[in-house]
Amino acid sequence: MRLIPILAAILVVGLANLAVWSLPNRPVPLEPPPGGKLRSVSFAPFRDGQSPLTQIFPSPAEIEEDLAALAPQVAGIRTYTSLEGLQIVPELARKHGLQVTMGAWLSSKSEKNEAEIASLIDLANRFPDTITRVIVGNEVLLRRELTPDQVAGYIDRVKAAVKQPVSYADVWEWWLKYPQIADHVDYLTIHLLPYWEDVPAGVAGATERIRSSYHVIAQRFPGKPILVGETGWPTAGRSRGAAVPGLVNKATFVNGFVRMAAQEGFDYNIIEAFDQDWKAKLEGTVGGHWGLYGADRVAKFSLAGPVVENRDWPRLYAVSGGLALLLLAGLALRGGRLTNGGWTGVILLTQALSTLFVQAVHAAFHGKHYWHDTALAGIMLALTAALSLAVLLTAQRTLAGGGLAREPLAGLRVNRPSLSAVESVGRWSALALTGLTLAWAVLIVWDGRYRDFPNPYVIIPVVGLLGLGLVRAARRPVGATRGAASAIAGLFRPAVPMTDAPARCLCGAARRLPVESLLAAGLLLTALLTVLAEGFVPLESLIYGQLPVREALHEVDWTLPNWEALGWAALQALLALPYAAGVLSARR
Repeated sequence: MRLIPILAAILVVGLANLAVWSLPNRPVPLEPPPGGKLRSVSFAPFRDGQSPLTQIFPSPAEIEEDLAALAPQVAGIRTYTSLEGLQIVPELARKHGLQVTMGAWLSSKSEKNEAEIASLIDLANRFPDTITRVIVGNEVLLRRELTPDQVAGYIDRVKAAVKQPVSYADVWEWWLKYPQIADHVDYLTIHLLPYWEDVPAGVAGATERIRSSYHVIAQRFPGKPILVGETGWPTAGRSRGAAVPGLVNKATFVNGFVRMAAQEGFDYNIIEAFDQDWKAKLEGTVGGHWGLYGADRVAKFSLAGPVVENRDWPRLYAVSGGLALLLLAGLALRGGRLTNGGWTGVILLTQALSTLFVQAVHAAFHGKHYWHDTALAGIMLALTAALSLAVLLTAQRTLAGGGLAREPLAGLRVNRPSLSAVESVGRWSALALTGLTLAWAVLIVWDGRYRDFPNPYVIIPVVGLLGLGLVRAARRPVGATRGAASAIAGLFRPAVPMTDAPARCLCGAARRLPVESLLAAGLLLTALLTVLAEGFVPLESLIYGQLPVREALHEVDWTLPNWEALGWAALQALLALPYAAGVLSARR
């Protein structure tokens, strides 16, 4: 081993790693929005462990702390309930100079509805200078928990008891579906969320989508004041069609929307003030990440920019580089004579797996709130770590060897007592990850609305197994094909399956590879189904959405696919290759 070429390779690969972390996290400038303050933001002051699900609510001191943090940034707030400890909000909001749009949460529980209505009426009459308008019910028609007549009845009762303007809030299409509700309200509260549309809009076209939808409602209900009661963008979670969550995308959306609202004269409320981790129980990761502030009450970005997608990237870069150096030191101490080219390959593979693992760790625990999500993330990380170590040890052994022997091709189910610890860990961790990938793929195709794409986990076995396959193919002995060399069954063994006469005499060899056949076919099938179900527009939106299928397909911008979904499909297809290689080699 010559030290200078090896150090040069480490330096070049380290610079490439720096580019991987820094380029996606370059600061993005934003011009200051007009008006200074935001008009209103949704206010749900729940903190860790608090939620309507646990029936643990914030204290008055916590609520005041949140209002004090918001007051310099916003002119008003919107609540969704008049109970759950938020009865103190109008008094504290007056103290901090905030106006309140007070809401009453309606559901199928009539006793709870009565308590909500009574509290809303009481607060509106006690704080008429602070509560400037009220909203009776939020998306209860969308959830199909009440009928239009029941909703209208609650609205009429509140209108008769308070002096403030009264409204009901729902997604904009529902006002077209139930136009009779407009006769009972003083103003319309419409929700315009391009991310959740039947045909999701990308951040670049989101404001125009909102403008168009707003004008549809304005033309349908002329003379009725309109409040955009919810609009916003998530900062974490899965992509839907062209809509990609992210910090830069949220900042871009909010900045652009505020400008458009000023031009059009829209009254609006941004969803929402703080991340609500508990919503992940109902809407997956994306549900808990609509806030302008994180759950830790730290502002995510400044509306005037610049905005950085991941401010922790320098630390993550350092960890990924340090992990790669640590692994390389361990491989060097393990021994084995490698050429300069061999060490370059090992360095590249080590850094790639280290960087991908650190990215997976960051993704795994960013936004995970419930134990089952954390447990699944821990299992995936443990398996990817085990597989990565087995891949690196096997790659070093392969490149350091003077040549590889040949042996008959056999499937994964064949008993091989000579498997070493590294070989066993590599084989079974690869199988476990592949099985989990296939199960995850089926779930996303079947019911993927609130499921994250597991790309950060699955890219590790793809890079590891294909990288090791390339190493073994390059070191294969005479007479062995590349496919046989990279087949999963022998990938972690020191020998390469042979393809000459002794191997061909194994009758029905393909039938001896049921595991490889099942996994390869399953992954290729789910990859195709993923493209159909998620590649351009969520299939569930076409099935269950409000738009007719033809009209929805007409609205799709086919030049803006869901790149995360297509990447997920590609990872499934690539992960199938080592299994398909074994099946095809057996057939030959």
